[in-house]
Amino acid sequence: MRPEIDYPAIQQRVDAKVKKEMRLAKFVLFAVNLGLFVVFIFMAWQLYLSNGGEPPIWEQFVNIPGIARSAGNPTTGALVMLTVGWGIGLLFQLISLIFDTRLGERQTRERLMGREVNKELARLGLEPSTDQQEKSKHMMRLSDDGELEELVTDDDLLELEAKHQTNG
Repeated sequence: MRPEIDYPAIQQRVDAKVKKEMRLAKFVLFAVNLGLFVVFIFMAWQLYLSNGGEPPIWEQFVNIPGIARSAGNPTTGALVMLTVGWGIGLLFQLISLIFDTRLGERQTRERLMGREVNKELARLGLEPSTDQQEKSKHMMRLSDDGELEELVTDDDLLELEAKHQTNG
């Protein structure tokens, strides 16, 4: 008898390795981008400042109506925009890396699974889960004497809102 190849197991191993390699590639690209950012921004500012350029005066970059600002050096503004723009690009790349971790993937999977289950329940004519209603049933508040007490009814919630509005 000839042994059979377990194709689903092979597919799972390949999928896991593909994810791992893609995460590694994203991390390497982020690290290279971060390294280039540090080197080139440092070089640009160093060249600019060593050739008589002025460091940025941060008040010039604040645009509040009614407050007069000096014109400032346009080259300084360009370097600030370069630094901020590239920094924001790095931030988005870092966020992308975080979403690609197991934690990010698990949270996305749970959110999408909840949506799909609710859609399927609605399609079958059943009531979707009422997680929000369940959460509100177990809300707590700090009583006047400093102890935690559970908010059980909608009247308690309305009373808390009324107190909050009169106090704040």
